[in-house]
Formats: sequence, structure tokens, C-alpha cells
Amino acid sequence: MSDEPTLRLAEGRRLLDTGDLDAATRILAPLTGHPDPALSGDAWLAIGAARYRADDEPGAMAAWQAASRAGGPHDWLGHRSVAEQLVRDGELEAAIESYREADRRAPPAERGAIANRIAWLLKETGHDFAARRQFNKARGAYGSQMAVVTYAIIGICVALFAIDIVLSGGATLQGGFFGGSTGPLGEQNLINAFFVASGEWWRIFTSAFFHLGPIHLAFNMYVLYLYGSIVERMYGPIEYIAIYLLCAAGGSVLTILVDPAQFAAGASGAIFGVVGLLFAVSRRHHTVVGREARSVMAGIGSYLVFLLLFTFLVPNISWTGHLGGLAVGAILGFFLPPTGVATLGGMWKAPTGERLHGAMPTGLRAAVYAGVAVLLTGGTFVAVERLIG
Repeated sequence: MSDEPTLRLAEGRRLLDTGDLDAATRILAPLTGHPDPALSGDAWLAIGAARYRADDEPGAMAAWQAASRAGGPHDWLGHRSVAEQLVRDGELEAAIESYREADRRAPPAERGAIANRIAWLLKETGHDFAARRQFNKARGAYGSQMAVVTYAIIGICVALFAIDIVLSGGATLQGGFFGGSTGPLGEQNLINAFFVASGEWWRIFTSAFFHLGPIHLAFNMYVLYLYGSIVERMYGPIEYIAIYLLCAAGGSVLTILVDPAQFAAGASGAIFGVVGLLFAVSRRHHTVVGREARSVMAGIGSYLVFLLLFTFLVPNISWTGHLGGLAVGAILGFFLPPTGVATLGGMWKAPTGERLHGAMPTGLRAAVYAGVAVLLTGGTFVAVERLIG
């Protein structure tokens, strides 16, 4: 067999998988002194697994402790293995400290599971308050981050509506749910193909921040609060901004394509996109979320059917805005797994402890967003060319 270190490591792992524990240990032992901490750490991890399978728990513990000190990219696995052995030995307080070290070094996708183990150990050792706090951390981004962007969008929409109340002398307060009017500021941002064709392209986005009356505003902001906050915690604030704006643009672009004479406003297109994204994510990626999110998402399919029936049965509603946002959200949810919560597919692991399904590369995620943006840009170009061509 070649002495090339990576091949030696691969051969040692192969022998470990086939159950030839002594041969695996002999082949891996020379790698434990390698200057590359990645190789030496992985060798110690594999030796620890071999000794544990051979019922040599002290030897396994020593190997895992060496792996935790190696400083390589997988040293967190050494700390986690040490913690697991300490639990088996009944040393729970020491196990908590080892799990904390693993948590500090582990990749973000692994920290939720480690935090959950810490929480159970804290509960077992009588630290109830610390356990509750740790369980919240174990829920990942959904449990630990405030939905700042969602609250900011709600604040912007309410503030713009208040400004239009003042500018219109209170006239905008007379609008009902099925119709109404905007004030002077809103008039400058309603989506309409002719204004977009004249160069006011910003209406594609800004129309989503103005509403036709207080009931229209209140209903949209409530739905956004329920579902937008979940999406933000699933994807993080940066991606959520991109999702929201693309869904808003999807509703505007379909509107100027299908009904260029229509004047429309409201966050409904973006909200339909958020709901459509959650539906696609729940069916395709099978997210592991907290109890509150599960209760909100449990009836997402039925709620989506209700929204669609509402769209087509009630007059004076921009069905193009709703369907355009829904289509964009569903596309994004289908192709982009959440980054802030675990998924069932991402929980499968190899014998080394590494996830079989890694995180989606950043470049590929950016390509999905860019592809949707290009598609919407093309739709806008077609709509404008029809009017000025």
C-alpha cells in the first residue's frame, strides 16, 4: 500500500468499516504524528473508533482526547466523542464541558444537535433554567434570532401609510379591504406598466410597501408577521431581503405583463411568495423547526388554498400580483434549502460524523437568486417593449 498519507487514512477507514480493527489501528498509527493537524486529528478519531469497538474504552478515550487537541478541522468531533464517553461513564458535569468545547468549534449546521445534548444534560443535572435557555439555542436560528427585517418591513409600510394619511388629509382612511385609494406618495409608487415603461422601474418594488386602506394594511401586516418571521429565521436576514424583494417583483412583473392598464399596490404579492416558499420548503426539504413554527406551518397547504380561492372569488383583487409572487416564492423554496434550521436530509451522517448532505454552496445559492432576477428582468423587458415598441 502507498505511504501517501491521504491514501493511508482512506485505507485505515476502509479497514475500520470492514471490522479489521487491529489492521486499521496499525495503518493509522503513523499518521498520528503527522504535521498536518487535519490528518493527525482524523487518524486519532478513527483509532478512537477502532478501540471503542474493541471494547477498549480507556484507549478510545485517550485517542479522542488526542483528536480534540490536534487542532484540525474535525477537532470538534474529538470533543464530542469525549463527551459521549463521559456520559457513558456517568460523569455528566465533565461531559457538559466537553460538549461546550465541541459546540464552540463545530460547523454551524452541527451546533443545534450539540446544544440539544447540552440542554438534556443540564436538565439531568438539575440546572433547569440553563437547560431552558440551551433548548432555545438548540432550536437554531428560529429560536434565537429576532425577525428584524420582517418588523422593519411592517414598520415601513405603517409609516408610509401614516404619511399618506397626513398628505391626503385623512382620505386614505376611507378605503376598505376590497378597494380604496392611496395618498399622494402612494400614487407615485403604484405598479402600472405605462409608468414602468416611462422609466419609473422602482415601482416594481416600492408598490409592495403601499396599501389601499387600513384594513388592507392590517390584514397584510398580520399575515407577514406570522409567516415572514418564520422565513427570515429560516434563511437569515440577508437572504430574506432578497426573497421578499424578488417575490414582490414577481407580482409586479406578472401584473405589467398580463394587465398593463392595472394600477395595484400592497404587500400581497410578496406575502404570497413567502407562503408559497414555506409550502415548497415543507414538502421538499422537510425542515426541523420548533413547536411554534410547526404549529404555524401545519396548515400551510390549506391556508394557501384559502388564499387562492379568496384571490379569484373576491372582486378588485390583483390576481396577477398574487400569482406572480407565489410562483417566485415556490421556485426559491424548491431550489434553496434553509440555512438557519436543520433538514431531515441533512441529518444523515457518515461513519466519521460528517454529514452526507452538505450545505448548498454559496455560489450555487447566489446563482439561483440571480437566475430568478434575470427571469424577472426579462419579463419586465417584454412588458415594456409591448408598450413602446
